[in-house]
Amino acid sequence: MAVDHKYLLSLKTILTTKDAFTNLNAPASDTALLLEGVITGGTLNLMNNRQTKPLIPPLSGRWTKMGLSVLFFSTLSVSALAQTNDGFGTQPPRNQNSELRTRTWSIYAEGGLSWATDLWYQNINAKKSYNQSPAVGGGVDFTIRPWVRVGAEYLWSRYRREQRFSKLDPTTMPIKAYGNYLMNYHNAKLGVGFNFMELWPRRRAQWFNIWISTGIGYTTAKGNEHGIFFSNTKTQGGQTTPIGEGTSISNDSEVTITGNVRTTNRHENFDNFYIPASLHFEADVTRRFTIGLKGEMDWLIKRKDIAPKNLIAGLATVRYNFVPSRAKRLKTFYDGEISSLNNRINELRQTTAVERERAAREAAERQRLERENAELQRKLSECKNKAPEHIVKVEEISHFVQFANDSFKMSREEAYRLKMFAQGVKGQKLALVAEASTPGQADYNQRLSEKRLEQVIKALVKEGIAKADITPQIAIGERDGKPTAEGRRVTIKVEK
Repeated sequence: MAVDHKYLLSLKTILTTKDAFTNLNAPASDTALLLEGVITGGTLNLMNNRQTKPLIPPLSGRWTKMGLSVLFFSTLSVSALAQTNDGFGTQPPRNQNSELRTRTWSIYAEGGLSWATDLWYQNINAKKSYNQSPAVGGGVDFTIRPWVRVGAEYLWSRYRREQRFSKLDPTTMPIKAYGNYLMNYHNAKLGVGFNFMELWPRRRAQWFNIWISTGIGYTTAKGNEHGIFFSNTKTQGGQTTPIGEGTSISNDSEVTITGNVRTTNRHENFDNFYIPASLHFEADVTRRFTIGLKGEMDWLIKRKDIAPKNLIAGLATVRYNFVPSRAKRLKTFYDGEISSLNNRINELRQTTAVERERAAREAAERQRLERENAELQRKLSECKNKAPEHIVKVEEISHFVQFANDSFKMSREEAYRLKMFAQGVKGQKLALVAEASTPGQADYNQRLSEKRLEQVIKALVKEGIAKADITPQIAIGERDGKPTAEGRRVTIKVEK
């Protein structure tokens, strides 16, 4: 008797198969279809038999073109903002960038999506979301100068692959009906970054920076591969064969039909060094908070069998800068300025006090000289107004002492002449008149004639002439208006 090749498994087998799918998170509808297709040995078409495309292909397609276009126009816009400052804008001072990014620490958190390329485990009719995975992490940076920083970073992510076969080949047993591959990886790296925007040393847009970074990293990955396999066979006449399309069963012998579902769970892991490269756009929201967008690609070294070729991440970052607030910075700055101004004011006050004392001394000295000058003027007037008989008693010039220009010191020859003259007029009354030539200031010439008079009187007293016999003693400065050597004399007259 010919038996139809469509066999129904027992209810127990169907329930057991359905439970196996359910444990692997497979939809119940897909489970029933898979089971029916295997039993009939026919071709199985799943409900969702369309080939899916990645949600956001990272390296090709229209999304890549759009991303490159956005990056290009963003770079042009930032370059326009970063043109040389001509000094007429209202932008912050040049030292703002140095304040935030010179020997400063910062920490940051990041999150976004990741991709893995060139995997050995390929997607087959997978879910659309299986091409992207979440990625989170953080790090710490030390910014040495506004154009360079170093730091350490940690990033966790994963990548997944799924295999949902729309066509099964029942001629070969067991049949793989479903596969799911999940790998979690942990990346740790040390890196150095360079600020592209610092190519403009006097740029306006100091709140915007583009960092290009590289370094060395190490990744540790652990994961599993889950698989579901069907096996449907018949044993007839001592021979076991797969149940496939066109299978027939003879009535001449006993037939045994076997159907089972097998699940597998295989562990995978790898550890690799990698070379990272990243492009990081950052904008200062405040002095302490910076937000940014970051793209990174990691090249794995000696990836062997199961490691991917590249790990790619698109991340948003939030950074906290350990710098004083703007108000605190300004307070410190202006406190220093006020302290410097106070010190300068104190110095000026001390200088003013010293100058006032000097001015007071000069004023007192000037008043003294004016009194002496007035007294000399009075004596000169008395001399000029004396009676003729007194004038007659005075002989003609008896002797004069010649002085050099701008000097009140007697030369050796003049001192000797004065000594000889003094020895011959001892006991007689002498009248002295000291002069100065006209070049120079009048006050100075007056003092010079007084000093010349003092020198001559000292020399006469030294030679034994009584000081009481030397009168009058008059210093007239430049009053006679003599510009030549005749005005640089002390004239001595002997009274009868």
